Amino acid sequence: MALRVVAISAPDRPTGKLGRTLTSRDPASLFNACRYAAFLADNGIGPWGESNWTGSRQNRRKTILLMDFLEEDMPTFESLLKKERPNFLLIGAMTLCLPGAIACAQKAKEILGDKVCVVLGGWHATETIYFESRSKAVKHHASSPLRLIAEGHIKPLFDIVISGEGEYLIAKIGEIIDCLDGRNIPVSKISDYLSLLADVPGNWIIGWVESDQIVTIEGKGIPFDRNILVPICEPFGVQTSFNVFDGRLTAHTFSDIARGCVYDCTFCSERSSVRGPLIQIDTAAERLFRQFKSVEKVIKEDSPSLGASAFVEDSTLLAGSNMALLRLVDLLSNGGLNVRFGGQFTVDQVLKKIKIIQALKKVGFDYIFIGIETGRPESIGGMSKIHPGEDQWLDRAERAIEALTGLEIACGISLLFGMGESRQDRLSLFRRIRKWQDFHNSPAPISINWAVQHPLRGNDGGVSFRYTSWGTPVGPYLDAFQDFGEASLLYPIAGQIAPTLAEVEEVKTAYRELLKLSEAAIIKRKRKNND
Repeated sequence: MALRVVAISAPDRPTGKLGRTLTSRDPASLFNACRYAAFLADNGIGPWGESNWTGSRQNRRKTILLMDFLEEDMPTFESLLKKERPNFLLIGAMTLCLPGAIACAQKAKEILGDKVCVVLGGWHATETIYFESRSKAVKHHASSPLRLIAEGHIKPLFDIVISGEGEYLIAKIGEIIDCLDGRNIPVSKISDYLSLLADVPGNWIIGWVESDQIVTIEGKGIPFDRNILVPICEPFGVQTSFNVFDGRLTAHTFSDIARGCVYDCTFCSERSSVRGPLIQIDTAAERLFRQFKSVEKVIKEDSPSLGASAFVEDSTLLAGSNMALLRLVDLLSNGGLNVRFGGQFTVDQVLKKIKIIQALKKVGFDYIFIGIETGRPESIGGMSKIHPGEDQWLDRAERAIEALTGLEIACGISLLFGMGESRQDRLSLFRRIRKWQDFHNSPAPISINWAVQHPLRGNDGGVSFRYTSWGTPVGPYLDAFQDFGEASLLYPIAGQIAPTLAEVEEVKTAYRELLKLSEAAIIKRKRKNND
């Protein structure tokens, strides 16, 4: 067994405990990056077919770790390194996870030295190593891991950094590591052999640092067919259950139409100008239907006593395409599946697609997740996802929630603050949502966030943060941010200042009040369903 792999999702906080916010035990982005390699392992193909990823999905999951807090999860990570002795360590990291990724790479090098090739990927690398729009030259944000190494801000702990589409790249890197290890060549010397990657499909950049100089290789943009990518539940299984689906296991599913959102809101790290355009939209419904079939099959195999459900991770379900949505209705109507599912829409999409949503409801669609960033969009410069209308944004949001209640579709909301709204605006929004809950028993608050400035391929308002320090140091702010999905004391959105501790506590208290009402409504709905 020459190829030994461990993959982790780096932690975004130095210490703490899980708060009352949206959580999943399945690191979906990491699974997506590794799915082609896992497919090769599952089917006994090449070096992956002889690696430690062969065998059952349960055994494969033991080599994959989702880390939330560095201090609490590091002992588990260290034990995994000592048990598996990997020669290929893949670390996936969002921006606030960069300090955690550095700490994990340091631990791996301490234990394994040059016998492990540490590869960093994920959205932080992709947002910080990119092609300049005009010259098409490779550019590095101030927080590019390669630039940080070259300039001496961090140690040279990452042997390779991957920006962009990594599915086929990761599989090929594993093959090279297998060859080097078999020839007793230190795998940390892999950069001498990376010219073999030139024809790997996908839009990607890989790089490393050599004598304090950044070296990169750019992919040729060779397209690959999203229709043949394996659904992530097949090689990795499902271990998460969203309570909205009444005890069913919940798989993360994707139509693979885009790496981000079709909208371009300036504050958002999912924005289309950063994440890229739509891809293969004409066959998106078929891909999603195939994923639902896999979800039902895998959950029946692994947990036959539990039902199947799925959450579609598209920023908006099938990009909000009427044609694709109606095609999905047709496929599910004739597919005979017993899978309940949910997905994301914007408020305006809900109002414009009520008839389509009603048709989706008949084939298992009973949960919608929407984002309400502010009560007054004009106070933060507007949002791309909001269509011009005669009535106010929050009035439209209430009409959307009322319509979903009438269809018996549960509605979850994510709240985002810290973009320049006033304290009064925040409190007014909480009061408005509470009125909706009193009248409609909806929506259910799922997460709160305080806006964090992301690198955004240089579109960061000129702040040029390096992100090498934890976004929120240990102390009262870290405790106060416990319920927040994403938040930071050190990296507020450009043009804004960090919140006061009193502001954070006020928002957390108001959020918990909404949670109490929501939990009571869920209990009421379950009793009604049981009756």
